[in-house]
Amino acid sequence: MGKIHVTGYHQTVQSTVSSFIANLPEMLGAMAVDPRCLVAIAEFDDVRYVQFWVEPNGLVIAEVISNLNIGEAVALTLEDERILRKMGWSAPSPGPNPNWRHESSDVAGLMRIVLMIRHAVYEVLREKPSNVVNLRTWEIRKDPDVERDVVRSQARVHYQKALSEIAQQLDG
Repeated sequence: MGKIHVTGYHQTVQSTVSSFIANLPEMLGAMAVDPRCLVAIAEFDDVRYVQFWVEPNGLVIAEVISNLNIGEAVALTLEDERILRKMGWSAPSPGPNPNWRHESSDVAGLMRIVLMIRHAVYEVLREKPSNVVNLRTWEIRKDPDVERDVVRSQARVHYQKALSEIAQQLDG
């Protein structure tokens, strides 16, 4: 079993939305059989995003940004949220699950995630196929004694930005 190439936390690869969606099954499939715990984020020009947490055991947690996790901006309308709920996304909640999410641990569920992401990107986030998307992937090294939700919370971009801001204030 091989390891897929990761960009690293601070590096991105630019693509188009249509290319990202077309390659999503291969990307998630490769991540699901990789021996590492991996995270992938696809961020659009308006700072909205979809992201994936994939564990070596094949568990895939897919997420779509929510209004709980975008600061002062509004990511989704009430109609957008209704559509996500109808599609089968679990509603966000404060804590380790601030985004709309769906989990799977088998091939059929992985294909469902691909279809749900495709629909969310095109119909809810209203991205055009030619729009730019910035992709980044990185490995999460997790201590087996630490709960998944704790590690997921600490790996979130907003958590990392807050830590950077604190460090800058202490250094300044």
